[in-house]
Amino acid sequence: EQAFMPVLPTYKEVVAQPEILARTLVNLQPKVLELAILLAQRNCNRILIMGSGDSYFAAAAARLAFEKYADIQVEALQAFEYAAYGAAAVDERTAIFVISSSGRPTTTWDALDRALKTQALVVGITDTPYPGNPFAERPPFVLVPGATKAGWPTQTTTTTLVVLLSLAVSLGLKNGKLDVDEAEYLLNDLRQIPEKAVVTLQENMNVARELARLLHQKHYFTLIGGGPNFAVANIGNALLAEGSQKVGVVYEVEEFNHSLRACTILPGEPVFLVAPNGLCLRRLEETIPPLKQQNALIMAIVDGEDSLVAENADYLLRVPQTLEAFSPLLTLLPLHLLSLYIAIECIKSGYQRPENPV
Repeated sequence: EQAFMPVLPTYKEVVAQPEILARTLVNLQPKVLELAILLAQRNCNRILIMGSGDSYFAAAAARLAFEKYADIQVEALQAFEYAAYGAAAVDERTAIFVISSSGRPTTTWDALDRALKTQALVVGITDTPYPGNPFAERPPFVLVPGATKAGWPTQTTTTTLVVLLSLAVSLGLKNGKLDVDEAEYLLNDLRQIPEKAVVTLQENMNVARELARLLHQKHYFTLIGGGPNFAVANIGNALLAEGSQKVGVVYEVEEFNHSLRACTILPGEPVFLVAPNGLCLRRLEETIPPLKQQNALIMAIVDGEDSLVAENADYLLRVPQTLEAFSPLLTLLPLHLLSLYIAIECIKSGYQRPENPV
């Protein structure tokens, strides 16, 4: 309980995600709609979304939804990078979202300072609007998803993401990219996510435990994804480092194949493919043969049976199907469970990371 990111509160926050997601979708919808109207009135044509760690990757995971459903150019920026270098061509048609779940002093404060000096509409996103939190007090518009983070970042990521995805659809409706029926279809798909999250957590609990017993002695991990699920691979990598101090390398699927990265994988080395149905699935399937040739230990997050990934992976973590733009809300959950159980196995076994793993 005295750890910086303790395990027991993390477990409680992981399993509470379906309830929190459902609550966030209902409670935040009026504010989301208000913001969508404001962005449409400003004729917004560009959104910069920034944060650090899981907030940064949640921004990256939301990009496809904004561009597909609202026809808005979106850039996910690391908050420190923006604070240091800024961004070109920011004007009154730009919106800048600055995410800090905790609101505590970090370089994200500096990013907020820089954003507020521009002509852009600045939106603060934070879960802890304590007195003095600049993300809750300084921007002209604020969203509070309402997640908690006593442990690792888990529900803070998914609630922030579900708010961004809901906003993408609402903005598409208000700026004319979507008609009413299209927007309702998409929002209804989002409303089903909490129920699907329950199924995801229940069906992957035992698999995650089994895999953790196998993987907790491993030190190096490779994670591969594409599209919005490249962000999920990055979050999974961060979770492995935060919880059990494992070393992960993340690849976009084309870069993994293009650069012949499979040649660097050792026999038995764990490789995760985040591979739900979508435009990247075919390329992920083409990753299987070289991984098999290297005798890698292949684990995959899938939402169907009819892919080479599902047929050939050594272990599967399954999620229900949803639209590709929304899939990170589900594909992330098995990685929450797995990273948590790996950390627990490390604690139980007294595992010590190698002093000189090379």
